[in-house]
Amino acid sequence: MEKCGLHVREELVAHGDYMADCAGKFVGHFIKEGATAIVCASDLLAHGVLRELYRMGLRVPEDVSVTGFDDLPLASYTTPTLTTIRQDRLAIGKNVCMVMEQIMNGNYVNRLLLMPELVVRESTGKPKF
Repeated sequence: MEKCGLHVREELVAHGDYMADCAGKFVGHFIKEGATAIVCASDLLAHGVLRELYRMGLRVPEDVSVTGFDDLPLASYTTPTLTTIRQDRLAIGKNVCMVMEQIMNGNYVNRLLLMPELVVRESTGKPKF
C-alpha cells in the first residue's frame, strides 16, 4: 500500500487464526470504519468474511470487495466466487527439496523467490470513492 502511495490505517488491520469463524470478530468494525474491501490471509477466512457480510445484509462486490489467499478448491465454489492469490504448491515443494539438498551439500541459499498468481473472480469490483 505504501508503495502505491496509500496510507495504512491500523484500525483496519486485524490478526486472526486464518479460519472462517474469526471473521465475525472484526468485519463489523471494518465496515463501521468505512472499509470497501477486505483482504484476507486465507481463503477460509475470506469465506467467513463473505458469510458475515451476507449476514449483515451487504453485497459482495457491490458494497464490499473480498479477497483470499491460497486458491483452495473452496474459492471457486463460494457465492460469489472468491478472488484469491494462487501459490504453486508443487513448485514450493520442489524448491524446498532443492534448498534442502543444497544445505546438505554445504551450500548456503540466500533467497528463493516464487511468484504467486492473482486469480480474479466475482468477489471483487470497482472501489467506491
